[in-house]
Amino acid sequence: MKHWFKRKNFPKVCTTTTMLTIFLLAWTLPAHAQNPITVTQNEHTHVFAKSVTFHLAITGDNPIDTIKLFYRVSGQTSANKVVLEFEPARTIEIEHTEDMQDESNYQPPMVTFTYWWTVEDEASNRLKTEPISFVYEDTNYSWQVLQGDLVRLYWHDQDQAFGQRFFDIAVKAAATLSDEFDVHTPSPVTIVIYNSHQELMAVLREASSEWTGAVTFGDTGCIAIGLGPTPWMNRVIPHELTHAMLYMITKPPFGDIPRWLHEGLAMRSEGGMSVEERTALGEAIEADALISLRVLNSAFPDRREQAILSYAESSSLISFIIDAHGTTKLGELIANFAEGAHYDDAMMDVFGVDMDGMEDLWRAHVGAQPRSGVTRATPVPSPTFTIQLTPSQTPEADVTTALPIPTATAVLVAPTSTATPPPEIERIATPTPPPGSRGPCLGLIPALALLALFVVFRPR
Repeated sequence: MKHWFKRKNFPKVCTTTTMLTIFLLAWTLPAHAQNPITVTQNEHTHVFAKSVTFHLAITGDNPIDTIKLFYRVSGQTSANKVVLEFEPARTIEIEHTEDMQDESNYQPPMVTFTYWWTVEDEASNRLKTEPISFVYEDTNYSWQVLQGDLVRLYWHDQDQAFGQRFFDIAVKAAATLSDEFDVHTPSPVTIVIYNSHQELMAVLREASSEWTGAVTFGDTGCIAIGLGPTPWMNRVIPHELTHAMLYMITKPPFGDIPRWLHEGLAMRSEGGMSVEERTALGEAIEADALISLRVLNSAFPDRREQAILSYAESSSLISFIIDAHGTTKLGELIANFAEGAHYDDAMMDVFGVDMDGMEDLWRAHVGAQPRSGVTRATPVPSPTFTIQLTPSQTPEADVTTALPIPTATAVLVAPTSTATPPPEIERIATPTPPPGSRGPCLGLIPALALLALFVVFRPR
């Protein structure tokens, strides 16, 4: 290697040029690598439920004239943007404070903030800082935390065994939901346990109901619980965790999971119906007073009796679907809803029936009367269509037409049933006209058109 430059036939000019190029690159690269905008300070502070402050200090080779702050909170798909006002200069120190006492800025405890800055100078140089994340802790307490792949649990002023007990309950519920229904969240569910109902109420919105014992904050993946009796905690943690996981997999802005599915799965996670709920369901079946499944797609009734029945029906329906089709199929339904499929379309795609058809099957299973207006005892999950064509309507092979072909007469034939078969439902449409029946004068149109063209454009 020491004789490399003395190689035979290696031009000396090539050696000189190579060395010169290496020297110039070594001289110029550091200058190009140096960014004309430098961040000297990038910090944040917060006081829970009062303020979040972002602080930035920068210097530049040219006057800096544009600074923008971007931040988003757990579950948000788009970032908030703040354009800061200042006098252009080569050195800038600036901060922005969000008023968290403003109801529109409310965020629950322990959500994660992620923020970054973009800076531009008068020479159009641009810098984007690396994203920084921090937990929006409730600064009124000193917290302990346990974290795994599925769950992150916070508690305060209790021993380690306290937190471990509830952490294990949450992890078991999350793992079951994930394994059985293929529900996988992008980040762990956050659970915050306060030591009393009064502590919980202090961190909720002012309009929150006084009877609230636990709350799930939508797709942020955060749950806040006021400590209660152990049997209640053993049920409420799996219940609310199920809600949080379903919210987190929903794809906004179109994804939506119906309320009966949310609550039915949550009740399954906590162990099923209570005695009161079973009684309410049995009485409603006996009195033919069940609530329609379509009504249960949205918010449950406010009246206590109707709310209890809504939970009971949801739990019973989920149990029926799993017994009939298995957890894998129900997981497919969850995925369809989460991606934004229409309720009827999602149900039809997975089970071959729409919402009404599923309700009919469930009603028959629990021994309830058919839905109002439905005369058959057994619903028709997959209707069979038989097309009946008269001899004059039989289409000929290789016949095409530029006109749309209307549908033929279709007869919906219901499958046999143990009950009295329903009358056939006949759907009438205009039959397809046979070839050559478009009218006596249609054949003259092309000839007349050619004649008109000849008269207009004939040689003169």
